[in-house]
Amino acid sequence: MDYLVLQTEEHRLTVAHFGVSRRATELIGAASLELGEEQSLADAVHHIVAKMTGSPRIILCVPPTFFAQRSITLPLTDLRKVREVLPTQLQGDIAQAVDDLVLDVLPSAADRFLALWARSEDISAVIEQFREFGLEPQIISSLPFSLAEYPGLPPDCAVYDGSSLSILKSGRLTYLRTFNADVSLSMIPATLSALELSGEVLPPQLCLIGSAAHLFSAADSLPLPVETVEVPAELGHLFKNDETFQQLAGLYAAARASFAGTLPDFRRGGLAWTAGDAKLRRKLLLTGLLAMAVIVLLFITKGLQYRTAMADVASLNKSIAAMYREIFPARAKAVDELSEIKGEIRKLAGVEGSSGFLDLLKKLAEAKGSSINGLYEAELEGRTLRIKGDARSAQAVNEFKTALAPLLATAELGEVKSRPDGSVTFSLSGTLKEVAK
Repeated sequence: MDYLVLQTEEHRLTVAHFGVSRRATELIGAASLELGEEQSLADAVHHIVAKMTGSPRIILCVPPTFFAQRSITLPLTDLRKVREVLPTQLQGDIAQAVDDLVLDVLPSAADRFLALWARSEDISAVIEQFREFGLEPQIISSLPFSLAEYPGLPPDCAVYDGSSLSILKSGRLTYLRTFNADVSLSMIPATLSALELSGEVLPPQLCLIGSAAHLFSAADSLPLPVETVEVPAELGHLFKNDETFQQLAGLYAAARASFAGTLPDFRRGGLAWTAGDAKLRRKLLLTGLLAMAVIVLLFITKGLQYRTAMADVASLNKSIAAMYREIFPARAKAVDELSEIKGEIRKLAGVEGSSGFLDLLKKLAEAKGSSINGLYEAELEGRTLRIKGDARSAQAVNEFKTALAPLLATAELGEVKSRPDGSVTFSLSGTLKEVAK
């Protein structure tokens, strides 16, 4: 996942492009742009847009003075549920109407949360400003909210970055106080002393980061020992020197926190980022239309194939009916011509120990001689032969039976019927002899 993190200050815009994965973070590019008469914020953003590559997720970190905070206690662990009850929890406890605020929350300890809020009109103005510049942020937050991901910070410490004083306990933000640009450095020890007097257990040290890295040269005036956070050895390849680390470590922490899903986001409710949703909906609509077109074309293709197949079947049935009439001209029209033709073919295929049904018919024709007027039916089932025909006399039938002796192992005459002209009709059945192989 790519993140483009922007940090806005009164006279500076810092930007860093990170590629973040579970295993590593890559610094793709970074810049620090001075703001003044020669270069406005709009000019700086336009410069960033011109240099931006890909489609990174844009995080805008505004100064922490936009936000207020309050520690609350709730018997919940699910942040989604905490966000749902947060407006009710804060209603009446703060001076501003909750409906005019945009809220988020950070877990600070067991059953304790740090409620954060900003005025909706302030966040909306920032969104509109950057939208006009051509770089609408998808996430709006502030750098102190990602201190849990700041490289090199101990889990228990106070942190001063030049604009805010934060308290971390067990790696979680539990207290935040923001300062204006003209803050006196005496406010830092005063704030720490006030926390101590209120019963708060102070962390063992004060860590200086960002623009505050070299503000205090001695710790005599502070109730805590001072330490400047330096580049961790494992990130030496990412931040080439201490100056780069102090400028970009906060942006790095914001990208890592967003990737982990722990960065508070103040684009919520009516200020929620919908451009991506609209783009996704357009993509899904286009995909749906293409899928529908494919389905329609598939049905049309299958319909045409079915129509062609039905036409082929009808033509085939017509051809089979014509063949049936040619093969069996004396038979009445059959209910299923194909089945009858298949039956006749199976009969032809069932001949065993002979050279085929046609050879058998030839032998029958040779055996009938001139005394048999004709054979009008011959049926072979397995090795059983059945014949029907007419002859000049009963004596001719017996002679025909005798003539079949070389062909039939057994022969039996059926009913012999006489006609007025002296001829007879007869039926004969027998078993074909086996032919030695």
